[in-house]
Amino acid sequence: MPEEVALATTKRKFYKALDTFTTESQVSLVPSATATPTSTKRTLTSREALEEAQERATKRLRHSVSSAALPQQVPAIPSPASKTADPSGTPKKPANYSPWSHGTFLARLKTFSSASLWHSKPDAISEVEWAKRGWVCVDVNTVGCKGGCEKRVVQPGADEDEVDTTEDDEAFEQALTERYKDEIINGHKPNCLWRLSGCKDDIYHLSVVRPAAWAPELKKRFQSTLALRTDIEDVKLRPAEKDETKVLPTARLLKDLPPDVVAETPTGASFFAAIPALEIALHGWRGYTEHKNAILQCDACFHRIGLWMYQPGYKPTWPLSDDDEDGEDATTIDLVEMHREHCPWRNADAQKSSGIFKGLNACQILPRVVSTYAKDYRRRSTERSGATPLIEPPSLDGAEDVEPPVHSKEEIMRQDKERESRLRKIKNLFSIKRKSKSVPSATIAAAKS
Repeated sequence: MPEEVALATTKRKFYKALDTFTTESQVSLVPSATATPTSTKRTLTSREALEEAQERATKRLRHSVSSAALPQQVPAIPSPASKTADPSGTPKKPANYSPWSHGTFLARLKTFSSASLWHSKPDAISEVEWAKRGWVCVDVNTVGCKGGCEKRVVQPGADEDEVDTTEDDEAFEQALTERYKDEIINGHKPNCLWRLSGCKDDIYHLSVVRPAAWAPELKKRFQSTLALRTDIEDVKLRPAEKDETKVLPTARLLKDLPPDVVAETPTGASFFAAIPALEIALHGWRGYTEHKNAILQCDACFHRIGLWMYQPGYKPTWPLSDDDEDGEDATTIDLVEMHREHCPWRNADAQKSSGIFKGLNACQILPRVVSTYAKDYRRRSTERSGATPLIEPPSLDGAEDVEPPVHSKEEIMRQDKERESRLRKIKNLFSIKRKSKSVPSATIAAAKS
């Protein structure tokens, strides 16, 4: 419809100008008395002038529609690649409000990892609770909704009001905790999405059961820690308590795990250096070097351990407690207790596992799962090679694992024959035999004749 109106308007303007155009053209085309024969030109008829003018008007209309109207009415459709990347090729940052994203939650939690910026708080207003509602640490004991409503909340430090723990002080601390617990939600602006809803309670849960989730991460941690073999070979480690019926020794795991977990099983001296590296990786730590210093870090709570402080002969500068007078505990890395209190590798409530793993932290779950995976892989490898399996994968229901006896081929055939014989006897007990009636021979002879 707009094109028809535009065309009608153009026609009216065309017919109005046509009279003037025809008159002027006829006057200009009449040969003057002094003109030469070569300068004469045929006069256009009204029909020819009309067709020529219509052709020019059609070209102008087609050009105006293609150059001006279409870009305004039909926006360009973005390509699939432009939805996740800008023209420079770099991927877009995730949305600020993404309460379902485990990665963005850890990114916010990482901003609280600096001890100089964030001081210890009660569990009700800890860094985990603030991160679940979209807050990040932007200054000393100050949180902000960065990228959202941009509100800020300033909290008192841990050392500002240190007094004796009397009843009044405990009541004051409880009231202060309740106040900032309310600020976790109502500190956002009324139109902020983080005020309406935050992350779920199990957002901190680590995937340590499905091999597709834990196998790549365990491999990365193992390879990064193995690169620090010279720094960990003399370090004393204290792993989590193991149930020998469900968890294989670390040396056995190193031999039985497939290449998708350990790229290549070390041999000789490298094998013994790889045992503590795998032990550290099973407890959620990865290794890296910073300013030529070997460091272990947890990617869930972002706590770091400097390995130079646990080398033999190192003298700590901090005073030893009464329990560590001999210095043995001070120079031993407790692979579980070194995690922060809220870390799922240490805290079973933060891990929030269900079923048979309920009440266990990630340091207790992963070794059991990896042991089951290694036993099953060894059993399947033995079956493919044609040998009789010597061990079955353990069940995770708490029952004891008993190795099945090994039988020869002749013994198995004998047992099969005995089983078939017993089945035939049982079948005969339930079968009923009917006697057929005898026919006299004279009757048979008469029938033949």
